[in-house]
Amino acid sequence: MSIEINNLTVELCADKHNANCINVADSLFLTVDEGEVVSIVGESGSGKSFLGLSILRLNPLRISKITSGEIKIKCKSQKTEIDILKLNPDELIGARGRLVSMIFQDPNTSLNPVMKIGEQITEAIIAHKKVSKKEAKDTAVSYLNSMNIDGKSRFGSYPYELSGGMRQRVMIAMAMVLEPCFLIADEPTTALDVTTSLQVLKLIEDIREKSNIGVIFITHDLTVARSISDRTYVFYAGQVMESGNTGDLINNPAHPYTISLIKSVPSLSADYVPKQKLFTIPGFLTKDDFSKGKCRFYSRCFKRGEECLKDIPLSSFTGGGKSGRDVRCVKVKNF
Repeated sequence: MSIEINNLTVELCADKHNANCINVADSLFLTVDEGEVVSIVGESGSGKSFLGLSILRLNPLRISKITSGEIKIKCKSQKTEIDILKLNPDELIGARGRLVSMIFQDPNTSLNPVMKIGEQITEAIIAHKKVSKKEAKDTAVSYLNSMNIDGKSRFGSYPYELSGGMRQRVMIAMAMVLEPCFLIADEPTTALDVTTSLQVLKLIEDIREKSNIGVIFITHDLTVARSISDRTYVFYAGQVMESGNTGDLINNPAHPYTISLIKSVPSLSADYVPKQKLFTIPGFLTKDDFSKGKCRFYSRCFKRGEECLKDIPLSSFTGGGKSGRDVRCVKVKNF
């Protein structure tokens, strides 16, 4: 079970007439092996969630389009090897949930408020498997139980009757009920308290160990990435700025953007002094950052120079850790 993304480019346009388009995913290469958790980190608007939606081809068709690339999924348990981008609509419906499943960011908007949670889970089972309603219900109850929710008593509950943590665990149950080969978790701990976040992370870790599936874990929280992932990709303006072993990347960052992100997190920054003002990255992510002909982080970078005013490819960087790393920066040799 693995996923391999090659040269994926996705455009987002201002309207359906393909005007004012930008590459929200720009020539992305990404791999996840079976049993591996790979984090995607970066600021809001950097393209993390859009990548997750693109893998399932859920990005809005009226204003976006995939212009190039491959998304190959290999699933040993189902003896399947496909390119998601080559599937027709009927094949794509069959692949969603069965081959690749997604835990969406906000259960409040992802769960149907007028449907009982049990019905929402069994709906997916019946749509993909030839089983009776009783068998589907038994399966749904079993998965709710595995999420530390009393499936029998909560099967008939509406989403508003559950706490935020319980709704998120229902989302995880829905994502796993078809036993997919691959899982995308889009900021599953957002808006949860610390204790509940730890419970959700533990559930995802248990799923990885039990099912040996590959997981893409999308988050803006580097401390969460450090706790759960084997490797990390740092996104900015639709590009990978740096990627490598999570521990090496956080302990010895190379790209100025990664360095800046880590300095802004008190628990990760070696320079943080209690009661002092936190470090912030100057400026904001803007549409101009998606322009070609320069490093996309140029306007906010503390190391920028004339040599950065060109398109910069990812390059191998062997320093600062036990494993190799890819970095998109001409100044990396100066670190």
